[in-house]
Amino acid sequence: MPKYASVYILDVPCALDRAFDYFLPGELGGRVKVGGFVLVPFGGGNRRRLAIVTGLSDTTDVEEDLVKPVTSVCDEEIALDERRLALAFYLREQTLCTMGEAVHSMIPSSAFSRFSENYSVTGEKDESSLEQGTLIFDVYAYIKNKHSVSESAVKTAFGAGSARCLERLVTEGYITKELKLKGGIRPQTSSFFSLAVTRAEAAAILGKEKDAIARIRSQGQRRALEALMLSTLSEEELILLGVTKQNLRAMAEKGLVTEEKRVISRDPYAEPYEEEAEKREITLSEEQNAALEELVALSECGEARAALLHGVTGSGKTSVMMALIDRVIENGKGVILLLPEISLTPQTVGIFRRRYGALCGVIHSGLSLGERYDTYMRIKNGEARIVIGTRSAVFSPVKDLGLIVIDEEQEATYKSDQDPKYHARDVARYRCASENALMLLASATPSLESYLKAKEGKYKLIKLRKRYGGAKLPEVCIADMRGEAQSGNLSPIGLKLSEEMRAVNGRGEQSILFINRRGYNTFVSCRSCGEALTCPNCSVSMTYHTRKGTYKEGYLVCHTCGHKEALPKCCPSCGSDKLAHMGYGTQRVEEELQTLVPGARVLRMDTDTTTTKFSYDRLLGAFRDREADILLGTQMVTKGHDFPAVTLVGVLLADASLYLDDYRASERTFSMLTQVIGRAGRAAKLGKAIIQTNNPDNDVIKLAAEQDYETFFEREIKLRRLLVFPPYCDIVLMTVSSEYERELFAAVKKLCDELKRLTEGKGEFSDVKMQVFGPFEAPVYKAESRYRMRMVVKCRLNKRSRELFGTLLKFFSTEKASGSRRPVLSIDFNPSAF
Repeated sequence: MPKYASVYILDVPCALDRAFDYFLPGELGGRVKVGGFVLVPFGGGNRRRLAIVTGLSDTTDVEEDLVKPVTSVCDEEIALDERRLALAFYLREQTLCTMGEAVHSMIPSSAFSRFSENYSVTGEKDESSLEQGTLIFDVYAYIKNKHSVSESAVKTAFGAGSARCLERLVTEGYITKELKLKGGIRPQTSSFFSLAVTRAEAAAILGKEKDAIARIRSQGQRRALEALMLSTLSEEELILLGVTKQNLRAMAEKGLVTEEKRVISRDPYAEPYEEEAEKREITLSEEQNAALEELVALSECGEARAALLHGVTGSGKTSVMMALIDRVIENGKGVILLLPEISLTPQTVGIFRRRYGALCGVIHSGLSLGERYDTYMRIKNGEARIVIGTRSAVFSPVKDLGLIVIDEEQEATYKSDQDPKYHARDVARYRCASENALMLLASATPSLESYLKAKEGKYKLIKLRKRYGGAKLPEVCIADMRGEAQSGNLSPIGLKLSEEMRAVNGRGEQSILFINRRGYNTFVSCRSCGEALTCPNCSVSMTYHTRKGTYKEGYLVCHTCGHKEALPKCCPSCGSDKLAHMGYGTQRVEEELQTLVPGARVLRMDTDTTTTKFSYDRLLGAFRDREADILLGTQMVTKGHDFPAVTLVGVLLADASLYLDDYRASERTFSMLTQVIGRAGRAAKLGKAIIQTNNPDNDVIKLAAEQDYETFFEREIKLRRLLVFPPYCDIVLMTVSSEYERELFAAVKKLCDELKRLTEGKGEFSDVKMQVFGPFEAPVYKAESRYRMRMVVKCRLNKRSRELFGTLLKFFSTEKASGSRRPVLSIDFNPSAF
């Protein structure tokens, strides 16, 4: 047996994120596994901390007298296997997160909520060797009777002197000490009852026959006996029949019923789909079949492969993916399907659950802790072989992984902006490489990085050039809004769009209206002094929102930190009552539609209307079932949805995202417009899209209207190459934040000085070539009561450059400061936004 365990302590700062050696007591040696979790004493106070085991050895470089012992071992059910432990190390190296942050991203948070040490009898020692009547025997008998008991319970029963008894019983092998998770989410169980007697004996009891084996007088017990003669029932079902828990307990004592505890899976998507689903034949076009055969060949070659499925909107990419998943499942492999938005989950889950039934597991942030835990265990146990979810689902412990699909792979939501700051595409590529699986990226508007790799042959490029079933791409009209205000139309909806919406509504068809701003007005300013009403915690203006059911009364909301406050009657700066409401968002447009399209039923879909658990499902289901005529929303309505009755799509403020301070502004605007245009005319009826803009001659808008991705790619990739932007370099964003401006400025100077010391002259990292810009204020200088400054670095990310940035992180984490005065350095590789 190994004598020492190398562990990483969870939840420590990066300066302490390294391996520590611990001694393995004899009674624990055989139970500690690599990838498992243990409790260890840590620091000068020997506080018990949770740690993950990353290695076992017979020797250690630390002096034996200084090596502390492992205290106890955690349940094996949350342990990481060899591949997922390697993935944790990959995350730590690639994103500069701590091992604890990497581990927490892979295991449901509910599994780590609280823990305690429990004692139980090993059964390996003969208790007769313990002298009866002694304290140590009484403690042993107490633990044996309780099966599993905490140290505090033993001390309560026998006093402080029992601690020595526990220590001796563990050392001599009578009992074992293990880490138990408590207070967290555990499997949900329910009691099921069945007859413990024959039906004939039950009938005799109910008939009050003289030779009946028992007598019951309670009406509740009679009801229970009558029901259980037909089938086994749960406690909840019996209670609905008027049976009490006391009735069931009394019947169990008489030996009339038996109780069985069963684990109940918390699966919100289990209904209304059957456990065994019907597989409907997927009808593919000639073009789709050719794409499928290429993908099947890649998935069955036995090596790691990557492919990009590039198809116009409505070309049937989902059908090709489903047919490929059929083949992968038939070959005994597992599948992960990633989606960029929770709003896409209901439609996709409905399709897949109807086809694959209980083989599907769903992972996203909208699930409860219990639902996430149960789904995680179903995946880990091999019951769910197809995992559907958002970004974090890429870590799912799928057995025999054969395929990872990333739908709408260009979306920024696949990049995490919290530690670990990973991109789901990078994690998928690593997992597929280590497990010889196929990574399939799919999109009508791929990211420039992915499309370039496909053009260079690193990914297999597979194209779908036609819409499925002969459907035509929608007619696109670019509406010039520059003259609307001059002609007297102050509505956010132009004359052309409002006219088309009335016509579509009159024909009984549906429309989608997109605006990427929520709220009623974008900000409120004072006409007297010109000041906008800003958030007290952030350096941004607050957005005016109206209350539900009225457009008259409202309040101000900060979309950065969530701060809310009542709309003041006077300007806080000058006292003037001349407050002007500027701009417009989804709430204002919703009000306008009631006037412009009389009688139309409008569904608004933004983060204000999708706060509850199944609000996405409810809103999209209502629109699909024709309970509304117009779907108005922000970005969540632009992609992936298939509504056959939608024949008109309108885009408001189409050019707003073009002028953001981000090198991806053109790419994201093109993608957004292409996707939202693609929602129209997906069935037999011809669709139409109207793009409202103040810049109708912009090339990006024109190319999106023509759905010409190839031309846009060639134009944009040349610009990226000339300006040296990704994919021709990597960008590192270093952000320093503090609650106090003085400390922030001092910290930024230290960061600049340390970076120069490391990279200039004979510095340790002088071989790392880079361009440094800044420091400068962040676009939102103050956010959530913290001031922020940034530095942007252009370089090539490799082992050496990552070591450099890791050194900077450790330098900052060891700087002497206390509490909230300690400035924080955050490093993000290729961030999704600036």
